[in-house]
Amino acid sequence: MNIWGVTSTQGSQGLNALKGVESAQSTQAAMQQGVADVHDSVTLSVDAIRAAESTGDIRFDRVNAIRAAIADGSYETPEKIDLALDRLLDRLNG
Repeated sequence: MNIWGVTSTQGSQGLNALKGVESAQSTQAAMQQGVADVHDSVTLSVDAIRAAESTGDIRFDRVNAIRAAIADGSYETPEKIDLALDRLLDRLNG
């Protein structure tokens, strides 16, 4: 934002911003697609959790230990962060 004096301001503007009906339509389409993707992912995740719960595959003692480590700040280590970044880069390059 640029400030010109005490009483005048000019808001920030996006680069390459679309204007008009095309912008609204493309934004709405992208939002709907994004919502559908998120909904599908959440549905799959919830279904997987329910299946794991019903078969006893969730180790709640481990889940609670990890939650406690996150809460007290001891869960994140440089080694875990490096491993997570390596896996992320592998997925992005894959």
